[in-house]
Amino acid sequence: MSHMEFTGKTVKDAIAKACEELEVDEALLEIEVIEESARGFLGLVGHRNARIRARKRNILQEVVVAERQNSQSESAIARESIDIQPSVQLGFDSVEKPHTEEGPPETTDKSEIVSQAKKLLTGILCRIPVEADVEVSTINGSIQLEITGDKSGLLIGKRGQTLDALQYILNKSINRETPFDEKTEIIVDTEDYRRRKQEILRDMALRMSQKAKKSLKPAAFNPMPANERRIIHMILSEDKEVYTKSYGEGALRRIIVYPRKAMPNKRRRR
Repeated sequence: MSHMEFTGKTVKDAIAKACEELEVDEALLEIEVIEESARGFLGLVGHRNARIRARKRNILQEVVVAERQNSQSESAIARESIDIQPSVQLGFDSVEKPHTEEGPPETTDKSEIVSQAKKLLTGILCRIPVEADVEVSTINGSIQLEITGDKSGLLIGKRGQTLDALQYILNKSINRETPFDEKTEIIVDTEDYRRRKQEILRDMALRMSQKAKKSLKPAAFNPMPANERRIIHMILSEDKEVYTKSYGEGALRRIIVYPRKAMPNKRRRR
């Protein structure tokens, strides 16, 4: 998104206008002050309004950059630790090798994954920056990271896009070298958004299912992102009277609900 200019009696007023027009909080704006306001003679003649340039911050890009910087820092630390290892790694006979017992291959401790996920998310939030805490819990094998704070709701973004971006980055980072069947699902949430969103999608799915069954005609949803379509498909898979298919490409992809009972053909007039 390109920058837009806003004016006001003060810089604060100009920022307020930008927030109102762009429909975001000040914390999610990139702001550049072009010109400060100036009082005219006797406060009447020659008054100059403040001018700013503003645009919405690209939170997804910032998250990606922050995660990349974090990975580079960890790699540098790892290289330094290798350089300063004592000669025990050089294979001297005098060094006794640790005793190992045969057994199943080692797996990463769940508590270690939880710690890594919380540390990574906390680091990203500090770089955005947003003052928030991260609370951790495990649900059915998944790691739930709940972001709490006065302005944590800003991290939801339009239709949950910012929250989804954070969740995507964490899953990719934590499961980067993990075999597919051992990957740990990481869920990032704030202000109970995930549960509320799922309830909304369930209500939508049930309404469209009833519409298709009542009219005996296909019922189409508006286009929606892949994660929301997945929930709709899952919910309606339990309804044996309808089935669902997705059509379209990219942002225009949508779900069509079909009744299993076809509409009877009208009798032809003689």
